[in-house]
Amino acid sequence: MLKRTATTTDSPNLINESTTIQGNIEAGESLRIDGKVEGDIQCIGRLVIGKNAHIIGNITCQHLELLGQLTGNVLAHESCTLRTTAMLSGNLSTPLIQIEPGAQFQGQCTMLTLHS
Repeated sequence: MLKRTATTTDSPNLINESTTIQGNIEAGESLRIDGKVEGDIQCIGRLVIGKNAHIIGNITCQHLELLGQLTGNVLAHESCTLRTTAMLSGNLSTPLIQIEPGAQFQGQCTMLTLHS
């Protein structure tokens, strides 16, 4: 299990549009995905799922910014933002959520208590 403290880096890890991963991912810092992933993702820092990304799997992270497609459940310990192009099909647990007009969300949302 990954610790819940993030390190600070100048740029996040990147999985670009031409990459497809089948398997689980554990990121020790921030991560941006623009490709395809079939598997669960654990990210200590900020996870950005780009507009053209397609994820099938469950996500655990501190902050999630979703612009692409995600099929799976999300546990965002601090915040979740669904941008206009986002499509989330699954349950979401987070203490803070922002949903932009046009975003699609099919599932249940559980509001957690934010721990400082």
